[in-house]
Order: sequence, then C-alpha cells, then structure tokens
Amino acid sequence: MRAIIDTWYDVYAHGLFGTAVRSGLVYDLIFKAASAVVLAPLGAWVLGRLIATSGAVSITNEAILDFLLSPPGVAFVLLAAALTLTAFYAGQAGLMHIAAGASRGQPPGWPDALATALGALPRLLHLALWQAGILLAWLLPLAAAAAVTYQALLGAHDINWYLAERPPALMAALAIGGVLAITGAVVVVRLMVAWGVAIPLCLYERICARAALARSAELLRGQRWRAFRLVVLNLLVAVAASALTLWAADAVLGTLLRLIDGVQALVVATALALVVLTALATVLSFAVLAVLAASVMHLYLTVMQVDGLPRQRWNNAARTTRTPRWAIAAVLVALVLAAGGLTAYTLSDLRLGRETLVTAHRGSSATAPENTLAALYQAISDGADFAEVDVQQTADGGLVLLHDQDLMRVAGSPLKVWQANLADLRRVDVGRHAGSDYAGERITTLSEALKAAGRRLALNIELKYHGHEQDLAASVVAEVRAAGCEGRCIITSLKQDGLAKVRELAPDIRVGLIVAAALGDARRLDVDLLSMSQAHVTPRVVRANRRAGLGTHVWTVNREADMARMLDYGVDNIITDRPKVLRELVDARTELSDPQLLLLALGRKLRE
Repeated sequence: MRAIIDTWYDVYAHGLFGTAVRSGLVYDLIFKAASAVVLAPLGAWVLGRLIATSGAVSITNEAILDFLLSPPGVAFVLLAAALTLTAFYAGQAGLMHIAAGASRGQPPGWPDALATALGALPRLLHLALWQAGILLAWLLPLAAAAAVTYQALLGAHDINWYLAERPPALMAALAIGGVLAITGAVVVVRLMVAWGVAIPLCLYERICARAALARSAELLRGQRWRAFRLVVLNLLVAVAASALTLWAADAVLGTLLRLIDGVQALVVATALALVVLTALATVLSFAVLAVLAASVMHLYLTVMQVDGLPRQRWNNAARTTRTPRWAIAAVLVALVLAAGGLTAYTLSDLRLGRETLVTAHRGSSATAPENTLAALYQAISDGADFAEVDVQQTADGGLVLLHDQDLMRVAGSPLKVWQANLADLRRVDVGRHAGSDYAGERITTLSEALKAAGRRLALNIELKYHGHEQDLAASVVAEVRAAGCEGRCIITSLKQDGLAKVRELAPDIRVGLIVAAALGDARRLDVDLLSMSQAHVTPRVVRANRRAGLGTHVWTVNREADMARMLDYGVDNIITDRPKVLRELVDARTELSDPQLLLLALGRKLRE
C-alpha cells in the first residue's frame, strides 16, 4: 500500500501535468475530432480494398473466419490493429508532450502538441505495426488451441444443446478457454509493460519500431513491477473513479427528473441533464487519458534519472505552429453549424415505434415449444405480425422447422436432421420438453407452417445451413410459391449465397441478411433488410439502413426496457420470445403524441 501511495504522490503531487490541464483538454477534444474525420474513414477504406480482393463488397458471419485465414484477412487484422494502436498512440503522444513540457516548466499549447503528435505519426505507425505483429504471433497459437478445444469437446452436438444442458464437456471447454484467456491476458500485459516507455522513446530519442521496443525492455529490466504499479494500477484507479463518478451523476440526475411534473419542464430538464452528462463524460475521458500519459512520462523520466526532460530530447520532437484566433473561431462556428445541420438531418426521418412490427421468435417460444404449430397458433393469439421460423432439409429433401442441427435440445436425441428421413423425424416428440401440455407435439413441416399462418400471420423463414443441404433455397422458394405466400413471407439467412439464390429465383420475395458480424459495408449487398443483434443496433445504424433502402430487424429482444429502447430507435421489426408484451408496448404508443414519445426516447436512460 505504501508503494501505491508513493506512486500517486509521484505522479500527482509532483504536478507533472498540473499546469497544463486546459491545453491537454483542448488537445484531446481536437484530436478525437480529427481522428473521427480522418482515421476512421482511412481504416474503412483499407478494409474495403482488402475485401475487394475476394470479389465481395462485404463479408459477414461465418464467412469472416475464412476471410481472416486468407492472406488479405491476415493483412487486415495486422493493419486494423496497427491503425487502432497508431490512433491511440498519437493521442497519447500529444498529451505526453504536454506533460513533458510541464516537467520542464514550459508546457506547450495544444496546437504545438498536435503538430508534434502529427509529426511523429510515421514513427508511431512503424511502432504499432511491430507491436501488432508480435502480439499476433503470441496470440494466434492460443486462438488455434481454443479452436481445437471447441472442436474436440463441443463438436459432437449442436452448440445450443451444450448451452442449455451444461454438460461436463461444456464446463471443461469453458475451463480450458478460461486458462487460454488468462494466458493471453498475461502475455499482453507483460509485453505492454515491457514496452511501457516505447512512445516517449519514439518521440524524444527518435528511435522507433523494433529498436524502441528493445530499448524500452532494456530500460525497464528489473523495474517491471514498478512500471506495472505506476502505469497499470494508476490507470485502473482512474477508470474506476471515472466510472463511479459518471454512474453517480447519472443516478442523481435520473432521480431529479422523476420528481418533475409537466411535459415542457421535463423536456428542458432532460436536455440539460444530457448536456451535463455529455460534458462530464468528456472531462472524465480526458482525465483517464491524462493519467495514463502522465504516468508513462513520469516512468520515462524516472528510468532516465532526471526530473525534467532535457532540452536536446525536447528539441528532437517539439514542433511549433501558429493558429490565428480567427481560424479557431471559424472552426467553432463550423462545428456549431454542423451540429445543427446534423440534428435537423437526424430528426427529418425520425420514427418513434408506432409502426414497428412484432415478430414471434420461433413462434411464441416463451410459452409453447419452439418451431411448432402450437407456437405459431400462440403467436397469432398474442397479436404478432410475423413468426420467425427456422427451416432445414432432411436426408430425403423434406423441409422441417428446426433450429439446431440435431435433436438433443428439443428431444434428447443425437439424431442429425440431415441424416434422417422426414418420416423418421415426424415420429419424434418435440413438445414434452416444454411441459406435459405439449406432449405429442411433432416436428412441423414448412408446408404445415404456411397453412397454419394463413393470412393471419406473416412468416420470416430463416434458411439454416449446416453444410449438408441439397438445394435448400430453391426448395423453400418452391414451397412458398405453391402456398401463394410470396407477399406474406420474407426469407432470411446467415448465408449470402443462399439469399442470392432466392433473389435469382424469386425477385418478388423479400430477403434479409442476418448479421452476426460483418466486415465492410453490408448495406451494399442485394438484400431488402438487415436482421441484427440488439447489441449492434443504434439510432445511427437504423437511420443509415433506412437511407440505404433497408429495413432493420432486431433480435432477440425479451426485456421490456430493451423493447422500449428499440422502439425509441424506430426499428422496423422486433423479434422476441414474448410477442404479447411487445404488442402491448407498441399499441400503447398510438395514444401518445410525438413530443411525448420523443421525450421518452431522450430521457429513458436517465429515468431507468
């Protein structure tokens, strides 16, 4: 404890950053804005060029693994990691330069810090490339070991059975995965501590890449624990303190908002609360980064055994620039105008959840056994607009509703769907696991589902590919056409190739890509909608999809608070196991005015 107290005294009471807080804060804001404008589009452009080598515009879901194992994919991982590190290092370089100036009693202004950081970009990029390559060389064998473990322990049955039943094999796999994750974390921490002063070395000794990494490791030999204590523990304390402060402010403001009566007063109070929280989050984010920069700079000066940065080293890095005040004022005015324009653009197509459709996930699966006729009838009773069903192909070409690749989870049988004939599958009881009331429920065919849905329920048919299908897309299209349900069905899948086949055979049937993960711009694919996890859905994503002519379907949303949030975002369709609850929330919005709904969207997070 004494050592930790000494560390805090060294960094903060010594005042390494103290007199330059304003310059540091302005620099941090300017650099983050510049990164968003320049570095993010640059990374997207590089990724787009690499993906183009495969002949695609976007790579999604399981195809990502094949891409990442290819030469362009390896190059992407390396460059993505290097660009991310470079952006972070450049931000830290400016703050370190301000801290270094404070150690000399002459902290630079933010324009000089920005010029210095930009001047060091080539060296920082070189450093980041080396670091990314070394980290990948250490971590890839661990990832390979994780893949082998998964295949050996969890490859016999569908993963959903393992997650539902939690057999010893799953526990063993999780234990091995935990050991591998801890090993990876230890490797990363050890390397990053050894490289603790690499950025100051790049800045002030004008060495970079491998030489800076080796020099850092040499300087810190025998002082790794001190470096860990100074940098990592300081950073953890700063992050914890910032998170606690932000949480407390959010809780206090939320409590105050709940005490306010009247729509107009609540609108004003909510707006002010959001401004306060945004400003506080900005300051706390800067505080965390400043603590890290000051800690690293203090470590660098300590291993050099000096109290302040020598003039020669300062001159090696320092860049000066003059920024007229009129230019700063012009930038601020432009930012204000841009913010106003962005706000108007955002509100121009705002939707507030009244038109959101309700999809029962695998039927009303929270009540009835999933993917059965009972679940479809329950979905109709619950007021759902759609039912999402999973369709697979049997050994003799039959189309059945089943999610997993085997029957372990729904019937306790290891039988694979593609290894059984339709008649054999029809003899399996898939209802008993959901309760005695559903005992005897049989596997449903797509034809039966289409007939049961009729005109009361539209179907979202997900094509489930497990690598053994004969011609799933064509068979499903033929079944939908035979039932005359082209206008009341959408066909979705994780597989782009399957959707392309549907589009070729039936341009009149809407298709949607299920996006679990994506590289590149999935909005450029030839689909009508994107079906996305709620974890990846934001108002910005919804608006971007809409402006690309795509609907946004979100899965699987079961908590009422999450349902309300997705409705606030204006998504087109919500997939849930609890359609009755969602139906009531959507219907309740028809009784509220636009200002009231907008107020709910703005203040919901604060009031929860």
